[in-house]
Amino acid sequence: MRQTLTQILVLVCTLAMLTAGCTPAQKAFLSRPQIDFDKVKLDIQVQPTDELGEYIVSGTADLPQETELTVAAIRYLHLSQATIQTADLKPTYAILAYDVVQVKGDRWRTRLPLWQIAPNGEFKETWQLHEPDLALAVEPEEGVLFLVTLAPIHNLQEIEQQLAIGNQQIASRFIHITSEGSRYLQTGEMVKVDLPTRKTTPPGEQPEDINGGWGNRYLPLPDPPNTRQLEFPEHRQTNAPVAREELLY
Repeated sequence: MRQTLTQILVLVCTLAMLTAGCTPAQKAFLSRPQIDFDKVKLDIQVQPTDELGEYIVSGTADLPQETELTVAAIRYLHLSQATIQTADLKPTYAILAYDVVQVKGDRWRTRLPLWQIAPNGEFKETWQLHEPDLALAVEPEEGVLFLVTLAPIHNLQEIEQQLAIGNQQIASRFIHITSEGSRYLQTGEMVKVDLPTRKTTPPGEQPEDINGGWGNRYLPLPDPPNTRQLEFPEHRQTNAPVAREELLY
């Protein structure tokens, strides 16, 4: 772990106290007040729209311009019948919708449609569409968790250095650590969202419904159009002698 200059001096001073104590210069440096950084804002608001199953997710983020944030809506699902008997049965989850947004000014905003249309016209969430195929009996939670995340693929340390120039610091409550030790930013809000019950006009067969999106592979594909214009003059347009490659024998 990288140590700051203050941490090194504290260690040196502590060791020196065992013999002669700290020098006056070290004591003066250590007695300086710590810099009071402004805490970075990172919040989220969720509002339903006039469209069925659609929500506007927005918020503030005191991050560098065009920083990419991932916004997702997640519903946790509790297994009601486990294939393996275990005392600690952790819930699974389904990602209902997600989007990648950029910070503009200090704001970000997106619209997330949580419902999809089943072949019979019923509105469903993603996990409901595949529930028969998975053959899982689950109990969904009443709430949907809306999350905004600065993914671990971004260099958080570099962003922190940029913020420090403006006397800003990320609050520790926004910083999370993956199992691999990578740090990332995240905050969220749990909103009670009822399961869809309405029905609409069936969408009809879509290209992605045929052969897993590959379409009918046995059908020959049409030849692409030829955009080249070739000329076929009746007479040779050159007086150069015949090359050996042009002779038949």
